[in-house]
Amino acid sequence: MAPRFDQAGRQRRVLLGLLEDYNHLLRQVLALRELLKGSVYELKTRCGKPSCHCASPQGPPHLTLVLSWSDAGRTRLLSVGPPDRARWRRLAEDYRRFRQGRASLVKIHRQVLLAVDRLEKALLWPPPKKKSRSKRRRL
Repeated sequence: MAPRFDQAGRQRRVLLGLLEDYNHLLRQVLALRELLKGSVYELKTRCGKPSCHCASPQGPPHLTLVLSWSDAGRTRLLSVGPPDRARWRRLAEDYRRFRQGRASLVKIHRQVLLAVDRLEKALLWPPPKKKSRSKRRRL
């Protein structure tokens, strides 16, 4: 019976380690207060005016910082002004961190379930064997 108890102790240690990881990740996710599903990036465009500096192939394009998000299957863009740039970037980055944290929590949760199943298997006693009945002879 010793190998079963060794396996049960090992699974308990695995579960305690997973619990620490889970709690750490959960605290990180709970610390996030506001999220914005989208991305903030610099968009390079050419305006199409023949007299503009962007019209020549060597001319630099116009640079605009935009917020991009998906709405009903369509990509939406919103120009972001200088006062809002840092906030939108932070909110979009927080959303990315939130989703990564969620994915890590799901992964740990699966590992916890697997370890619990292994612990159950290590702790489970086999069913008792049937006692053999002595056969009586009928007279």
